[in-house]
Amino acid sequence: MLTSLARLRSEDAATFYESRQGQRTALLLNERLRRLMPPMRGRRILGVGYTAPYLPESAEFAVSARLLHAQTQKTLRPSPRDCIVDSARLPFDDLSMDAVLVVHGLEFTRIAPDFLRAIWRTLTDDGVLILVVPNRSGYWAHTDATPFGHGIPYSTRQLTRLLDQTLFRIEHLSGALMAPPAVLSTTHGRFVERIGRGLRLPCGGVHLVTARKNAYAGIPVIGDKLAPPIPQQVPRPA
Repeated sequence: MLTSLARLRSEDAATFYESRQGQRTALLLNERLRRLMPPMRGRRILGVGYTAPYLPESAEFAVSARLLHAQTQKTLRPSPRDCIVDSARLPFDDLSMDAVLVVHGLEFTRIAPDFLRAIWRTLTDDGVLILVVPNRSGYWAHTDATPFGHGIPYSTRQLTRLLDQTLFRIEHLSGALMAPPAVLSTTHGRFVERIGRGLRLPCGGVHLVTARKNAYAGIPVIGDKLAPPIPQQVPRPA
């Protein structure tokens, strides 16, 4: 007989967050995100990946940009401020967002540096990047019952190196979702979350990261496919 967790294999994030496990997952993460996210009242925030359960209602302007991926492209509640984007070509003006929240995003990108460079250009100079990324050593990355079990998970070292290479300065990095997904079918998981945080256990299902633009380190290099053509300057022999 199938367990409830087995029956709720994650076909997509929208369906997962309609389930009991998904609602309790969002509850746990939102409790942590509220402590990490700066006040959004009167500010502009961009959510990339699948962020509908996490975008703060207090923001003056909030956009949910879903990635073109099987886990993130579906939505059950369409909104005028909802769109689908390519991970390397975010269709937003430079310096247009005060904050960018990425959930179910980084692990699904084709080229992670291009994705983070696109975010770098979109953020204001004092803007903040908030990342929720599957932990390679956590249990959540090794079961496909949730969206966090799809895509490419990251270790702390990999994530730190990637953000440094793309000119972001980490301000906070910690773990969350200490309880395995199956536990959330019978409990809210708050007790396990508190124990895991108090002991600083490395078994969190996801990394929670806040980072700022390293605006004085230079402009991120644009990939060859995004760079404008440069006229030939050296004359060729006849």
